[in-house]
Amino acid sequence: MEEKKQISSQKRRRGRPPKHGGYSLIVRDDILKEHPRLRQYLQDCRDGLVRDIGGSEENLTEAQRILIDRIISKLSICRLIEIYIEKYGIFRRDKIKKRVLELEPALGVNYLAFDNSIRLSLQALGIDKKHNEGVLDLGKYLEKKEKNERRMK
Repeated sequence: MEEKKQISSQKRRRGRPPKHGGYSLIVRDDILKEHPRLRQYLQDCRDGLVRDIGGSEENLTEAQRILIDRIISKLSICRLIEIYIEKYGIFRRDKIKKRVLELEPALGVNYLAFDNSIRLSLQALGIDKKHNEGVLDLGKYLEKKEKNERRMK
């Protein structure tokens, strides 16, 4: 029994556990404070998704609300990567000095995974690629109705 306790205590890591930063992004909101235009963009996207799905927040199911929130979280990460790339370029600066063109790691697998995950989540919500043609003009509607009635006679 004492041997097991001794082995398990040896395997434990000492010190602070590694941090991923997700908590500070969500709770403290530090990153979005640095990018107020990004905050507005994300809010506009969220409002647009809610409008496309149910018209208002009250009409959404919990599943739809969760999907929309996850889409916005993933979109924020993609936009932060894009902001970084706009500022510093697509190639690693330390490698350019050595005359080697290597893409920034942020553009690697993770960016593509987030982008694909957003697409799949939008499909799960039922968002189509094609935008609605909009509401017909009343005059056009009456013309179409009259044409259909003439055909039926």
